[in-house]
Amino acid sequence: MLIVVLPAYSQETPLDRYVREGLAQNLALKQQTFDFDQSQLAVSEARGRLLPSAGIDARYSRAGGGRTIDFPVGQLLNPVYGTLNTMLESQGQPGSFPIIVDEQINFLREREQETKLRVVQSLFQPALRHNLRIQSNLSEAQGAAVGSSKRDVVAQVKAAYFNVLKAEQVVDIFAATEALVAENKRVNERLHANGKVTIDAVYRAETEVLAVAQQKAEAEKNQNLAASYFNFLLNRPLDTPIEKMNHETLFPDPDMPLLLPASQETSLDYDHEHLAAHALTTRDELSQLSSSLDAARANVNLAESAYLPNVSLVLDYGIQGNTYNFGNDADFWMGSVVLQWNLFDGFQKRTRRQQARIQRNKLETQREEVQQQIRLQVQEAHDNMEVARKSIQTAQQRLQSSRQTFRLVARKYQEGMTNQVEFIDARTELTNAELNLTITQYDLLTRLAELERAAALYPLGS
Repeated sequence: MLIVVLPAYSQETPLDRYVREGLAQNLALKQQTFDFDQSQLAVSEARGRLLPSAGIDARYSRAGGGRTIDFPVGQLLNPVYGTLNTMLESQGQPGSFPIIVDEQINFLREREQETKLRVVQSLFQPALRHNLRIQSNLSEAQGAAVGSSKRDVVAQVKAAYFNVLKAEQVVDIFAATEALVAENKRVNERLHANGKVTIDAVYRAETEVLAVAQQKAEAEKNQNLAASYFNFLLNRPLDTPIEKMNHETLFPDPDMPLLLPASQETSLDYDHEHLAAHALTTRDELSQLSSSLDAARANVNLAESAYLPNVSLVLDYGIQGNTYNFGNDADFWMGSVVLQWNLFDGFQKRTRRQQARIQRNKLETQREEVQQQIRLQVQEAHDNMEVARKSIQTAQQRLQSSRQTFRLVARKYQEGMTNQVEFIDARTELTNAELNLTITQYDLLTRLAELERAAALYPLGS
């Protein structure tokens, strides 16, 4: 069982500042945050559907033609009027009743307008509340996705930062090796000038100088790429200088527990069973699936609510007529209770309900799968960390042996007691041992960052 202490420093480390900057500036994380903001607005929209809606409907029409109705008002009244006129004339009075022409009435008015204010309030519509619950759960799922992305950014920033430090150490190793082989070339050139060695020794030394120079150039390229990728994660110019942490700060003593900078002090039991249990209660992916599963259950209820009627209250107030007039003879109001009930739709409601239940079952199965994946991720990250930790001691012993071997071979070579091949082999082994220790050390830091991600150990805060 390995205990790793994550100390709180009196002053924030460069890595802590870079992690915070990455959480604030990373472009991929910003996109996730925008999605979360959008989901919150969708919740507000769904909540607004529960409130009354008000709007103005206005219509002005001009019409011509269409169906007509004949009203024989003349045929009905003219005989009566004629009789009355005859009676008046018999009494010596003039007849005053006119002759009326039959009327023809158009169904369409030549001019017409209707302007009204309509207020609609849902009285019973279960789908609206289920939709609000769905949008709320989806917003919570998106918030958990943002948390998961934040942990990804933390792990990526840390791994990229360690790669920058590792690449710098590799360049320094090749620079030291380059000076060593250059000195070897100078010595062989002097010995050849004095007739001590043949020209092939000079050529072999020059070959080693060129080989190391090529390796150093490749290491410098990797260093530049590592720095550019690190700056890319922080969304800043790729050539921005990077503040380096001292190598001795990260590796204070081979015999002491490794100190990994973090934002708060804590002591963690790195037994993978405890870490897996912690991950299963903390990982944002599970929270995201739980919220999505709640949304799926609400979607089932939404599909089942389609079997119920919808009842709404509608209030209208406005004016109508041939022209726009305001007054008691022009305005009107109307209140209505509207019921809508779809009794049969070709089994569409039943199909939607079955689809919602299948989606719910699918998410339940997916949650079980993700739980198993998290356990596997934690175990793999823990085992990788253990292998990297144990490899450091072996790498240190290898480097110590290589240094002693090179020191002895170099002394013999200077005294002419060994050949150049053995000297070059000893030098190559020393360089490889130094590279191996550097890579192993920074691999351990990277493995710890991966374990921190898998077990959701980094404190994201609010």
